[in-house]
Amino acid sequence: MNSDSNMKHHPHRNHSTRRAFTLIELLVVISIIGILAGLLMPALAGAKKRARIVQTQKDMADLKGAISVYQHDYNRLPASTPAAQIGSDFTYGTTPPGTGYGTNIVNNNNVGYQASNAELMVILTGGATNGWTGVPIDPSAQNDGRNPRKNQYFNAKPAPGGSGAAAGAGLGTDGVFRDPWSNPYIVGLDLNYDNSVSNSVYRLQAVSQIAVNSPGGYYGHTGTGNGNNNNYTVRDTVMIFSFGPDGMFDAGTKADAVPNKDNVLSWK
Repeated sequence: MNSDSNMKHHPHRNHSTRRAFTLIELLVVISIIGILAGLLMPALAGAKKRARIVQTQKDMADLKGAISVYQHDYNRLPASTPAAQIGSDFTYGTTPPGTGYGTNIVNNNNVGYQASNAELMVILTGGATNGWTGVPIDPSAQNDGRNPRKNQYFNAKPAPGGSGAAAGAGLGTDGVFRDPWSNPYIVGLDLNYDNSVSNSVYRLQAVSQIAVNSPGGYYGHTGTGNGNNNNYTVRDTVMIFSFGPDGMFDAGTKADAVPNKDNVLSWK
């Protein structure tokens, strides 16, 4: 007959055998973690991209709203004297002769005058040019010349990198307003006041035309065009776009093709 001590389990005795992970099992676990991380990274990158696009849309909406309020107050659009005197739509965000700051867009309706969006910023921010250097701003737009009431219509966050291509998103110390991918916003204004606006890129037939003389053959549902001329317009007073995630555009490529396909547009 067994004693009670033989029938009971000793409290400190473990009859199941404990064993550590084998090397193969450890490698399997690491592989699984790697696969999960690989699946997660594209999702995170996609979320970051979408967040930047949303921020770009917000920037453009805020800028467009600021321009609208300025126009209501002054009964004109914010533009320097040289831009206003052209008598046709004007694109801010072009490369001033001899400078260059991130784009090679030019006003193809008047190559004699180009201006960065800093000229627009100095008007809408109430003449806050202190510390802005490196990009020419016409004297007519400085010292509150186009905003004598010194109203601050637009308040953009400062770009973390200061100025130039490394400035980052926001308002640089050069006065240029850049998107989340550090490229300048391109802003077209209806300076002939015919309630339609174009800019120096999307007005081009090579960009806006999808199919020659086909119904709805122009990019965007609010545009007009006859299939033959560089005359695509949007029925509005302001037209803003960003180069988008790839940071590129091509004035000879259709709007719905790479690299223009990912551009972020205020009118779409």
